[in-house]
Amino acid sequence: MTAPFRFARGLPGLLVCAALGAALLSAQTTPRSTETSADVVRLDPFSVSAGADEGYAARSSASGLGFAVDLAKLPITVNTITPALLDDLGVVKVEDALRYVSGVANEGRTSKTESYILRGFVTGANLRNGEIFSVPTDVAVIERVEVLKGPASIVYGVADPAGVVNSVTKKASMKRSASLSLLWDEYGSARGVLDVNQPFLTRGDVRMSGRFVVAQGREGFPRPYEFRDRTIFAPNFRIEVGRNTLIDLDLHHTKENGRVNRIQIPWDRGSPPYDASIFAIGLVPVARDFTWVTPHDDWDLRSEGLDLRVTQHLSESLTLQVAFVRSQIDREHYFNLGNGRLAPNAQGEYLAGNTQMVVEPSNIDHRGVSAKLLYDGVFGATSHKLTLGFRDNEDVNYEYAYYDNSVRADITPQVIADRSGGRTVRFKGMPRTVFRPTDPNVLTLSGTTAATNPNPVKVRSAYVSDYITLPGDRLNVLLGASYIDIVTQGKDAVVPQVGLVYDLGRSVGLYGLYSKSAKANGPASTLNPALGFLAPEEGVGKEVGLRFNPASSNVSGSLAFFDIQRSNIVQFLGGGLFTQNNNLPSGEEVSRGVELDLTYSPTPEWSLLLAYANTRAYISKQEISVTPDYNGDGISDAVGLVKEGVARNDVRLWTSYRVKSASRLRGLSFGGGVTWREGPIYQFAGYIQRLIRENGDPTRLDLFVGYRTKLAGRDVKLQANWYNAADANYLDRRGYIVQPSTLTFTLETAW
Repeated sequence: MTAPFRFARGLPGLLVCAALGAALLSAQTTPRSTETSADVVRLDPFSVSAGADEGYAARSSASGLGFAVDLAKLPITVNTITPALLDDLGVVKVEDALRYVSGVANEGRTSKTESYILRGFVTGANLRNGEIFSVPTDVAVIERVEVLKGPASIVYGVADPAGVVNSVTKKASMKRSASLSLLWDEYGSARGVLDVNQPFLTRGDVRMSGRFVVAQGREGFPRPYEFRDRTIFAPNFRIEVGRNTLIDLDLHHTKENGRVNRIQIPWDRGSPPYDASIFAIGLVPVARDFTWVTPHDDWDLRSEGLDLRVTQHLSESLTLQVAFVRSQIDREHYFNLGNGRLAPNAQGEYLAGNTQMVVEPSNIDHRGVSAKLLYDGVFGATSHKLTLGFRDNEDVNYEYAYYDNSVRADITPQVIADRSGGRTVRFKGMPRTVFRPTDPNVLTLSGTTAATNPNPVKVRSAYVSDYITLPGDRLNVLLGASYIDIVTQGKDAVVPQVGLVYDLGRSVGLYGLYSKSAKANGPASTLNPALGFLAPEEGVGKEVGLRFNPASSNVSGSLAFFDIQRSNIVQFLGGGLFTQNNNLPSGEEVSRGVELDLTYSPTPEWSLLLAYANTRAYISKQEISVTPDYNGDGISDAVGLVKEGVARNDVRLWTSYRVKSASRLRGLSFGGGVTWREGPIYQFAGYIQRLIRENGDPTRLDLFVGYRTKLAGRDVKLQANWYNAADANYLDRRGYIVQPSTLTFTLETAW
């Protein structure tokens, strides 16, 4: 029995039964509507359906306020990847779907869950349907993606100063449907997705349906021995009771394993000579033929998730939503860490020497309970959307590592011990080792990352927001505040938010926003619990700009000028190779810039996306104990450094055309996009006081062509995507170059 079903036992099981019972009881006591049971349930005010979009232009969003609201009247920057855009991009993961959103970059290792750089700051705030949900993303279960930038949200508990990425999943409906999608690419990728929706009960006012998504495939890479295998099973169940009650239950299971070249400096695509335009520079003098290398990164990952929510319309103006989520990731990494040569030896080999074997087992466990009460009504001459909410989140993140100083290279599988017992792994073509935590050459370290705390971290928050529309419907005001109680650390904070949008006419609105954020910083030391916990990180964001209304114009989007400051940022302090592991709340960072996101649709057939970002994000304060003062001016050498992965200027353009006339080409669509960013772009590996600089101004080209028709009475779609058609060579994330020119083919049929 899989973990999602195990989640239903004990207290979570009681919550499920109580929620279902309360909903059914409420439905019996609520006056029955004059409509028949064939009528659909009233729209959920907390969600946005695909029908709210027209092509690439999103009309409304549920991110940021907790209920759906017209984007043109929202004083918060929200960029939406609609179902039509997801379809044309042909991507698998959310991190790839964000390629044409201004000011967004990928960060972190590909073997872990996605993390992003938004407006110059790193965020791991991956939400699903507005809740923290720690499972790998996959468009097989996602309908649309919303990116909320800056410390603008007060409804997600502990808000991140960078922003949040919220995936809205596909839901079961009362209409029978099914689809099958197959994908291949030139590097051996193969993937199949089966999506079946089936209504299976209609009895009086009660209707039930289920949607079952199964995805399995292998992602191939151009470098030898690299791959990613992933299997997903994600059933979703929906119960409608009359027109006033909606119950959604999502279950999710993922199993994944794979290998990538973890770090390559200078980055190449598998064979020498290395690209000299990407090279290492150091705060510490470093020889040209020396760098840190980890030849391969092998991983095993299993994730489970449960998401139960009940929406109850108490009256025409009052709605209650209660949600319970539980998600868990178990992961093991195996890799080698050491120093290597950038020049070949006498045999022409590029080898790693003085290598240590590293094993990183980890567990991420999240539980969350939330409740929202929404009032949508009129007081005097003003209309109000008032939200009262409560959240209770608990996270248990456990991560540790084994480092082995005695590496033996041979070609047979070796057994590596971790907390789950012995495991047999194969590192083809790389050094390997056998060790246990008790071996004399092994260093065991618990909690290797600053954000890791092996004890439960409980965070509770209560929030209120009022979205006010003044007479004349030209001025909308947002007022809100959240009280955040970091229970585990005994810390708390009050986070205010105020914004407004004024309609200037001619489909243009002027908006402004001021908001704060706070989030837990974790323990002062992952080795010495006596040092206690640190004060929360704080953020302040100010933003002004223009909104463009798609309801009365063929242009939609926003122009934003922003200023974000983060303080009390934890800096990792390590001595030697992790002989100490203390964290200092010493850092400060600043990000200022301008972002433009426009969707232009001059005709129903032609759509154009334009995204531009000018970002100046840098480190404004850091202790010398974290990054030394090598030039002797009394200031840490990190101060003034540009934030990693951030381009000063970043331009993204995507366009598509769909033939809808009665010509022979009806059903044909084609288009593509160009991205350009201004270098140099820096990566900063603080634990080795090393900067990595990418030179040049990389330009990337993506193309697609699709054709929709009917075969044997069924809808059929054929599509080809040519990613990185110009074969640009640049850093796609920390430590990884971009996938080279790749052709992908997709076949989809629906019935």
